[in-house]
Amino acid sequence: MCPNVLSRSEGVDVVVEKMIKIYPMPSLNAPLYRLVAANIEARIAAGRYPPGTALPPEPSLEKEFNVSRITIRQALGLLKRRGLLYSRSGVGTLVRPPGPNPHAVRITGSLTDLIAYGAETEYSAVDRTLTLPPREVAEALGLPRTTPVVRFRGIRSRPEAPQFAFEEVYTPEPLGRTLDNTKLSGRTLFSVLEEVNGVQIVEAQQVIAAVPAPKAVSEHLGVRPRSPVLRVTRSYKAADGRTVEVAVSHYDPSKFQYTMTLYRE
Repeated sequence: MCPNVLSRSEGVDVVVEKMIKIYPMPSLNAPLYRLVAANIEARIAAGRYPPGTALPPEPSLEKEFNVSRITIRQALGLLKRRGLLYSRSGVGTLVRPPGPNPHAVRITGSLTDLIAYGAETEYSAVDRTLTLPPREVAEALGLPRTTPVVRFRGIRSRPEAPQFAFEEVYTPEPLGRTLDNTKLSGRTLFSVLEEVNGVQIVEAQQVIAAVPAPKAVSEHLGVRPRSPVLRVTRSYKAADGRTVEVAVSHYDPSKFQYTMTLYRE
């Protein structure tokens, strides 16, 4: 157990304890890193870590919370994905100043972060159908357009960003026939596909474009028809080189941001 995460430890300001009551901790059954992240988030909200300032170094946080270094890094990674923190070379991890839209959902560029994105959002299934694929989906999957595929449609939400994404996921029929998106909850379909079919996904090619909102997107996200939305198309490849899933997601730009960090080689 991690006592400093679950109760006020010596040296933690009383105001932080009050903010933790306002921003309640996750269930005690939640992973430890989420408890640490919730505590740090409460400190940020309370002003203990003001915008633009650096957090204590990882070894200090590790000692204070009495957890492993990997737990601290997972907690910081979660808060970075939420847009509360960012890293700067030579400085450390800093509190991000509030932007024009502090409630926007943010994700970054790795498969691990996509899995975490699924865990941090709520998925509501719309339907699951056997259908003929659109041309670009058929090409990505390497299938004739006359070959039916399984299409899963659903909506992603968070309390501060309800209905921010409309997802359409396509898989070859042999891989999708046993998948059930009504039980997806806080997971991604590609992680369930891996688990059920024994397939290892090793990479995803991603294409981002601004497009007019299609009718289905307008209806499910509540945006004006043909208003600008962000379309993200991801093609997931297995270790044997096959494309096993194509996901087409449309995001309400007022509720979503995509963040990527570029490093000098």
